[in-house]
Formats: sequence, structure tokens, C-alpha cells
Amino acid sequence: CSHIENGKRKGKNRMRSKMKTKRFRKLTGMCFAAAALGLLTGCQSGNLADCFTKEEVEQQAVEDIELASSNNYEGWVERFQDDLQGSLTPETYETFLTELEKKGAFQEYGKTAVVGQEQDGKNYAGAIVVVNYEEGDLTYTISYNEDMEMVGFLIK
Repeated sequence: CSHIENGKRKGKNRMRSKMKTKRFRKLTGMCFAAAALGLLTGCQSGNLADCFTKEEVEQQAVEDIELASSNNYEGWVERFQDDLQGSLTPETYETFLTELEKKGAFQEYGKTAVVGQEQDGKNYAGAIVVVNYEEGDLTYTISYNEDMEMVGFLIK
């Protein structure tokens, strides 16, 4: 009977391993997003630098939300700052699409806020956009460098 017990343990260990892998992927994505969000909360923040306009940041955020929602992984990755593109994975993108699917059909864009920040002599802008879906809302926090490349993309 010990081989049966060992088989059960191996099965449980495989299941735990799969759960840990999924949890790790999710945590990796969340850590990436949290690090990007740190750009918006770390140093001086508030007013936008002269290189940004509120309208430009809002419009770009809407375009990036639509791109992310279009199941175009390559296009979405290309919107990020070059040195961040390698840290993005199809798995984290699939996690986003799964969350999006749970929310049902798009209804409308809700409230939007735009903030600016300077960190290490560089200017950043961030948009916080509430999007209403059939089954609830998602809040997107998207941050941009001076070239309007994404440096952060977080959903809650």
C-alpha cells in the first residue's frame, strides 16, 4: 500500500506545484505592475510636466486599454518602454484577458484622473481610468514616460 500512498503524494505535489506556478506568474505580473505604479507614487507627484497634456494622456490611455483588450499581445508589448518589453510574458497577458472576460461586455468609460511625477530628473504621467463592464468595473492605472511609452499597466 505504500506505493499507493506515494502515488497520492506525488499527485498532490504535482497539483501543489501547478498552483504554485500559477500563483508565481500572477505575483510576477502584480509585482511588475506594482513597480510601475511606484513610478507614480515615489517622488514628487501632482501636476503634469509641460511635455504632457491631460487630453493626450487620457486619449493614449484609452487607446492602450483598447489595444490590450484586442487580444494583440505583440502590439501591446510594443507600446512599452524598450527595456521593459522583455519582462512581459504571454502568461501575464493571458491573465489580464481572463480577468477581462469575467467582466463581460464593455459598457463605457467612467471617471478618469491624470497625474504627473518627476523621478530622477525624468517626467512621468499616469492615467487612472475606470471602465464599466457588464459584470462590474475595472480600474486601469497606466503610466507613461516622456515619449508616451508605457512604463506601467495595472488593473484592479
